[in-house]
Amino acid sequence: MSSVKVVNINNIPGVRRDPPRTSWVLVSEKTVGAKNLAVGVNETEPGSMVPEHKHELEEEVMFFISGKGKFITEDEEIPIEPGVCIYNPPGGLHKIVNTGNEILKFVWIYSPQLKTHRK
Repeated sequence: MSSVKVVNINNIPGVRRDPPRTSWVLVSEKTVGAKNLAVGVNETEPGSMVPEHKHELEEEVMFFISGKGKFITEDEEIPIEPGVCIYNPPGGLHKIVNTGNEILKFVWIYSPQLKTHRK
């Protein structure tokens, strides 16, 4: 029988990255032993971004909590505001740009989780 795991973001050190943003990995194989997904939170500074990248195998979901921005793919720009949820299939280049004057905060989910989330 498996047991429920509880994680509090206040007990997880954030990882600071450049361009200026911080990410917290809350659920992963490393944190709770998850095998099929990872969940975390990202805060991107005003004027900053999550640089262009792609995930070859991973599906990604992002739920935006605060701030304003754009989710940019090879052929579209999607406005971001609180309440927007984006599903990003594997294989496409994308980036997230904070166009507002406050932190752009979102919850992210990968399935399967990235190699960096595994032990």
